[in-house]
Amino acid sequence: KKEEQLLAMQGEMSQAANRAFRQLLDADMKFGVVKDTDGSLKVTKTENGVNPLCFGQTALLGCDVWEHSYYIDFRNKRPAYLTNFLDNLVNWENVASRM
Repeated sequence: KKEEQLLAMQGEMSQAANRAFRQLLDADMKFGVVKDTDGSLKVTKTENGVNPLCFGQTALLGCDVWEHSYYIDFRNKRPAYLTNFLDNLVNWENVASRM
C-alpha cells in the first residue's frame, strides 16, 4: 500500500514537473512545484528570488532557469538543461516524501 502511494505521488510530481518544463522554455526565473495551503500541487514561476514559503506553500521541487545556471554546460540549450535536471538530477522519492 505504501509503495502504491509513493508511486502515485511520484507520477503526480513528474506530471507537474513536465507541465512546468513546457511553460518555462522562454522564462527567465525560477520555477517550482509546491504544495499549496489547500494541499493541492501547483507549478509556480517566481522572479527575483521570491520564496513560496512567503505564501504558506511547501516547496517540493525547484529549478533555477536563469541563463547563468546552465550556460557553461549547456550553452543556450535550456530544454536540454531542463531535461537533464528532470531525468537525471531530481530524486523523485525525496520529492514525493515531502508531499
